[in-house]
Amino acid sequence: MIDLDGFRSTLTGRAYAPGDDGYDDVRQPWNLAIDQRPAVVVVAETAADVQAAVRLARENGVSFSVQSSGHGAVRPNDDGVVLNVTRLTGVDVDAGRKVARIDAGARWRGVLEVAAPHQLAGLSGTAPTVGAVGYTLGGGIGLLMRRFGFAADSVVGADVVTADGALVRASHDENPDLLWALKGGGGNFGVVTSLEVQLYDVPAVHNGSLLYPGARAAEVLRAWADWTGQVSDDVTSAVMVMTFPPIPAVPEPLRGQHVAALRATIAGDDGSALEPLRAALGEPLMGGFRTQTYLEAALSGSEPTDPMPTAGRSTGVAELTDAAIDGLLELVAPGSPVPGVDIRHLGGAAAKEQDGPLSHRDTPYIAAANALAATPEQRAAVQQRLDDGFGALAAHTRPVGALNFLHAGSTPEVVRSAFSDGAWQRLQEVKRTWDPENVFRFTHNIAPAG
Repeated sequence: MIDLDGFRSTLTGRAYAPGDDGYDDVRQPWNLAIDQRPAVVVVAETAADVQAAVRLARENGVSFSVQSSGHGAVRPNDDGVVLNVTRLTGVDVDAGRKVARIDAGARWRGVLEVAAPHQLAGLSGTAPTVGAVGYTLGGGIGLLMRRFGFAADSVVGADVVTADGALVRASHDENPDLLWALKGGGGNFGVVTSLEVQLYDVPAVHNGSLLYPGARAAEVLRAWADWTGQVSDDVTSAVMVMTFPPIPAVPEPLRGQHVAALRATIAGDDGSALEPLRAALGEPLMGGFRTQTYLEAALSGSEPTDPMPTAGRSTGVAELTDAAIDGLLELVAPGSPVPGVDIRHLGGAAAKEQDGPLSHRDTPYIAAANALAATPEQRAAVQQRLDDGFGALAAHTRPVGALNFLHAGSTPEVVRSAFSDGAWQRLQEVKRTWDPENVFRFTHNIAPAG
């Protein structure tokens, strides 16, 4: 039993135990399938609160995990200490240096809104409600990744609470080994209380989507695959094949419909790169493109925002051959318990080697499928379909090099496969230096070198 009486008096924030009012609100991650029951939830308001939470877990010999928007939870932290950083939302932009300093709980929307008046952008993804720090530490596959690289590549500094509760600086001049590991190694090395990332001049983007009937999905994917082999690094695109649920929240023309949705974000205001694809596919069911600010594009996505119980899987794809396309479409055929798969084009700047652990940069595509899994029966059906579907794709796949695209509950073997041999060995050495007892293990874990 953890004694919280004295501990609470040391906090600027609050500590919640089971039975306290508000406990359920702060314990639950975004994925409701991970129904954790920690002994304590510490809602931090200062870096000192973060340090105190780490020490509390160490002194009591219990597990420890960090939660921001909750999208990064990989398994339940029962009977341990959950550090909730949702109140650490500060964002500061140095427009001269083109650097943003982002506190641990800031969401991407908040970061982009501060950067937008300077016509600067961070390397956010398709969901502006996701925590910017966790997203970035896990790789970060963003709207303009082919132009500017993975979000992790933009990291230039961090303040980190380490496993012994100390607050240290990681930069090119101080603890450079720790900085290297943070650029894609996830939350394995400490709690990042603030992260400094490079911002980029993005005065405008050409952004939008085109929806085609699901019966044409194979044709859309083949035309898109041909097109991605020709576009410049300014173009980042994806195709989602999905069946919309038959619910009132979905617009009437799409309700219950099976579609192939092509989306793209192009750096700059020139949309001419789309013309060959438009010509090949003809008139869409609906959709269009327009020139807008990066902030407008980032807020235009349709990712779900409300917490829900989900299950998912992802994989790199070596080539969109006919067999690979057929396998992807079979996975999400109408009536499947897995309603959609998102296939993203990688490469460009993201394929260039950087000073960080991110690996498999030559993988040209990544495919991710997620599904609602509200009941044990539904979850079993979803997992079986994912096992069968991704198993059938095995001959066409490559490892996923971004930790935040691995699914909850990924095995140690899957986590290991995300990195090259050299990167893995170096990550384990850094882990041994900064977290030899593996305190920060409630993540896609990298164990310390033996």
